[in-house]
Parts: sequence; structure tokens; C-alpha cells
Amino acid sequence: MSKRSSATKITWIGLLLNLLLGCVKVAGGWILQSKALLADGAHSLLDLLTDVAVLVGLSLASKPEDANHLYGHHKFASFAKFCVGGMLLLFSLGLVVTALFDYRSGGGRGPQAGEAVVLALISLVLKEALFWWTRGVARRLKSDLLMANAWHHRMDSISSLGVAAALVGVWLGGESWAFLDGVVTLVLGCYLIFESTKIFLRACSDLLDAAPEREIIEDLREHILPTPGAVAYHDFRVRRVGDLYEVDLHLQVDPEITVEAGHAIARAVKRRLLEKHPEVSKVLVHVEPANREHIMNRGLSGLDGSEHKSTQVWEI
Repeated sequence: MSKRSSATKITWIGLLLNLLLGCVKVAGGWILQSKALLADGAHSLLDLLTDVAVLVGLSLASKPEDANHLYGHHKFASFAKFCVGGMLLLFSLGLVVTALFDYRSGGGRGPQAGEAVVLALISLVLKEALFWWTRGVARRLKSDLLMANAWHHRMDSISSLGVAAALVGVWLGGESWAFLDGVVTLVLGCYLIFESTKIFLRACSDLLDAAPEREIIEDLREHILPTPGAVAYHDFRVRRVGDLYEVDLHLQVDPEITVEAGHAIARAVKRRLLEKHPEVSKVLVHVEPANREHIMNRGLSGLDGSEHKSTQVWEI
């Protein structure tokens, strides 16, 4: 199964599960007169928006280059992640604000039926299982977009946990224990704000072509100089485009060889990067002669013992 097929499959499963749980919890909250369960069902239905955003992002990002998008459509995945992260952050803030408001107003809930607790716990188990499943697929495919959607599933399971805790407290101890809803939601909501903020800021960095983590850059760089014929390189740049990376660099080769030979070395460097790192979509190599003018102190050189040996300086 292709990467896109796996990502689309798990997202469709999440969408259908959100639709089923949302309808069941809304109906159950209405029948059992549980406002908490009713609100949790509405939350599950809102999760459909992020599933749709992910599906649209995956579909558009896989489109080939065209006359209006000469660099492809991979940025649609970053934009979809931006939307998902933004919705996650808003929902998390809403959980915290609601919990604070309920606590200050002393808003307790009337006695609730035990069946409402069962529905909340079923939702908790299913959405937590979907979180771990989606997170596993996201890690295997190295997809930040799927990872963002996984955390949205986790937020729904945490919401169900808060509702279940409050309902159990009211069911067993009466209105004096209704404060559990606010306490659990407040603590877990703050945790979700932290996670959703990371997703949102990372999406912003991708859209602004910020460099990825230093470990990723170093892992990519190590395949250049071991290539036969590669003397030095500089101006090595990496940017994230959706769930993929684009690389460009200036490669220095022996100035005495032919243009064809230099091109062959550049092609070998490109092939090594693409073979070792399937997450790299494009590699652009600019070939230069390895002479005094082009061996620069902002790159790396394999000329051990030479006066031209350059130092490592990050220019990303």
C-alpha cells in the first residue's frame, strides 16, 4: 500500500468513527438529559472538519506539477497542518475557558444516568485507540499532517475522559462532586494547548521555509563528500515541503575534468540522497570547479591538509 493510500485510509476511518460517535453521543445526551455528553458529541462532530482538512491536504499535495504550480503542490499538506493545528489550539483554549468559567460560577450538574458514563467511556476507548493507530501510521510514514490529526483524536478522548469523570462523580456523589469536570478538563486542556501550539508553530515554520531540525540537516549532509569525485560543497539548504524535504547545494569538483564528468558526480550525489532518504523529494545540485575562488569558508571540504580546507558553518 502506498504512503498516500495508508494516510487516506486511516483518515477515512477516523472520519467515519467521529461521525458515528458524534451522532451516538448527541442522541444519548439528548435522551439521557446529559449536557456534558451532548457537548462531547458536538465536539466529535466538529472533529470531522479536521478529518476533511487532512483528506483535502493529502489529495492536493499528491497532485503533480502544473503550469501554475511549478514546484508541485506539497505545500498544501503544510497548509492543512496549519489549519488542523489552529483548530486544535482553538478547541483546547475553549476547553480551558469553559472549565474556568464553570469553576468560577460554581456550575454543578444535576444527577446523570449511569448510561451516560458508559457512552463517554466507550468514546474514550475508541478515540484513544484511534490516536495510537493514527500516530503509529504517522510515524511510519513520517507525516506531520497525520500526526497533527492523531493529536486531535487524543483531544477528543481527553474530552470524553473529563466528561466521564464528572458524570461518575455526580452519579456517585451528587452535585458536590460536579467540580471534577472543571478540574480534569482544565489540567488536560492546558496539556493540549501545549501540544497544539507545537503543531501550529511547526506548520508556520514549514510555510515560511524555515530550516528543519539540525539532526535532519546533518543526516542529509553526510552523504555528499563520501561520493567519489565530490571535493567540497557550500550553501547547503534544506526546507520542508509538506511531509517531504527539498535540498539544494553548490558542489565543487576537480576543475580539470569535463563538464559531463562533473555532471555525473552531481547526479551521483543526488542519487545517494534520494536513495538514503525517501522523504527527500527533490535535490538541486549546482556544480562548480574546486579552485581558490569556489572553496569557501562557509562550506565543507574533503581536502585534508590543504590550505583550502574549509570550516563548517551553517548557512541554511
